[in-house]
Amino acid sequence: MPITFAQLQCVRQVVESGFSVSRAAESLHTTQPGVSKMVRALEKEIGVEIFTRAGNRLTSLTEAGQEALALCARVLQDAQALKRLKSQVPAESRGTLRVGTTHIHARYSLIEVATRFLALYPKVKLEFTVGAPGQIIAGVVAGSIDVGLCTLPDPMPKGVVAVKAYDIDRCLIVPPRHPLLKVKKKLTMEDIARFPLITYDNSYTSGSVVQREFQRHGITPWITMRAMDASIIKAYVAAGVGVAVLQKMAFNAAADKDLRAIEVDHLFPSSSAMFTLRKDHLLKSFAFDFIQRVSPEWSREAMESRLR
Repeated sequence: MPITFAQLQCVRQVVESGFSVSRAAESLHTTQPGVSKMVRALEKEIGVEIFTRAGNRLTSLTEAGQEALALCARVLQDAQALKRLKSQVPAESRGTLRVGTTHIHARYSLIEVATRFLALYPKVKLEFTVGAPGQIIAGVVAGSIDVGLCTLPDPMPKGVVAVKAYDIDRCLIVPPRHPLLKVKKKLTMEDIARFPLITYDNSYTSGSVVQREFQRHGITPWITMRAMDASIIKAYVAAGVGVAVLQKMAFNAAADKDLRAIEVDHLFPSSSAMFTLRKDHLLKSFAFDFIQRVSPEWSREAMESRLR
């Protein structure tokens, strides 16, 4: 018996409905027995159980089911791409570009790029998905994100290509008249550790990089606060809660008048913002143009070469 799109849609909808077959059936405008029958038929066809069960209830995905769900999402996404192909071919200047990135890039790196891109492509809708790097890579794998821009989690899944977009350097931000501003020599890790530290959550590379460098020096700083947003970190530093190691792109001396920046390139290494794309994902011409506007070295030809 061949696998059908209806079976794949049932699996995806059951998961999205919190493993409730009745809610999945309602969303799919079918019956509960019909959904159960299609799920069982798919499991029989592929030879593995997708869901764990408690009696007649579906409770979670099996390990094989997690991979099956990703494959279902990919097939359904690609099927939609095929359906859109006819309208896309003659209209390469219209459509939707879905970019997954973290707050720091969306807020401080991509505003000018997005403004110019949308002026050039007025019929293109630009959708930003903002989240942690792991969430962005998962979206790229699932096909719900066309282009990812973030630092890379570890490990990287198969089928995803990652190329460098640009470097991310860091500085230390403190309130005006902070004692560290009076230090005449280059700061040491010990100097910084004398004060409470505000840092990113460890799900973000900037948080783990900072903590790793302190550990490498055998120092345990007093982390008084963790956050996932540069603007929140800056606000609490300005309020005197602590100091923070922040990406340089997020600090603007003219706008951040209640903060001061100190060079710490000698203490904290640069990170790399990376484009991530799924090898088999169909991208329209304007997606490649967006990539090149962020990082001019990545022409369409260069990026397609990497994807191959």
